[in-house]
Amino acid sequence: MQFRDRRVHCIGIGGAGLSAIARVLMEEGAEVSGSDLALSPVAKSLARDGARIFVGHRADNVAGAELVVVSSAVPASNVEVRAARAAGVPVFGRPEFLGRMMDGRLGVAVAGTHGKTTTTAMIASILLEAGRDPTFIVGGVIAGLGTNARAGEGPLFIVEADEYDRTFLSLQPTAAVVTNVEHDHPDCYPTFAEFRAAFEAFAALVPPAGLLAACWDDPVARELGTRRRAAGAAVTFFGLGERAEMRAEEVRPNFAGGVDFLATRTGQMLGLVRLRVPGAHNASNAMAAIAVADFLGVPFRVARTALTEFRGVGRR
Repeated sequence: MQFRDRRVHCIGIGGAGLSAIARVLMEEGAEVSGSDLALSPVAKSLARDGARIFVGHRADNVAGAELVVVSSAVPASNVEVRAARAAGVPVFGRPEFLGRMMDGRLGVAVAGTHGKTTTTAMIASILLEAGRDPTFIVGGVIAGLGTNARAGEGPLFIVEADEYDRTFLSLQPTAAVVTNVEHDHPDCYPTFAEFRAAFEAFAALVPPAGLLAACWDDPVARELGTRRRAAGAAVTFFGLGERAEMRAEEVRPNFAGGVDFLATRTGQMLGLVRLRVPGAHNASNAMAAIAVADFLGVPFRVARTALTEFRGVGRR
């Protein structure tokens, strides 16, 4: 779907998810407007860069829009949603629209109860360092870049894949990451079985020529990856455990407040990685990012340089 010169209105633009979509649309040449109940910092940033932002919801806010995108938090009874539909304007939920944005691109989607924001940001940072000029949408502001989203000229589209309301099942990733699977969002998934089934469906979205990177250290992610491999999918396990193919070994604190570790691939040494972010969990996240970079043909030395400079992600 092409967006240049199209007028797109975003209902609930102040949230992390829709504000990131709005940022990418603006950088791709769309004329963006949006509304929310309050003027959040990200909405103010969009306004400074040319978006027309309305505080409060009114029917006339959607006047002239060619497309409307609605946050998952906005009900179908919203006055702007009803006005758009009455006027015959196409209305998309955020999950469906994100899938439309990824369509026709080489998509990388990162899912998991914990660690998906950091891992997505690490992958985006590596691909920027590699000169791949990716488009990315992250659930927090990447330190050093000052943004949670960017439109690139390259074919790569990197997204943090949100499991809430099964958002991630609208994507078409070529490569996917599952960091861990712990029950969350009981309003959408009353039982863990339902939550787990959604992640299994997400993993199954990866095509045969793609990559599923699953965390060996998480028992559910490990079982999910094992099942997909048995079904013929290309699966790489990452993590700290001895049987992880992309493994962080000898993880220890460093002078920068982060961690150092030795990165290995199927038992072969790749080299020392020095992170500025703390914790063994971030060493595991970094190995997920290195696994995706390796799949995309990015040399380890480039990935290591980007990870050495990576300073984390701010909250939404």
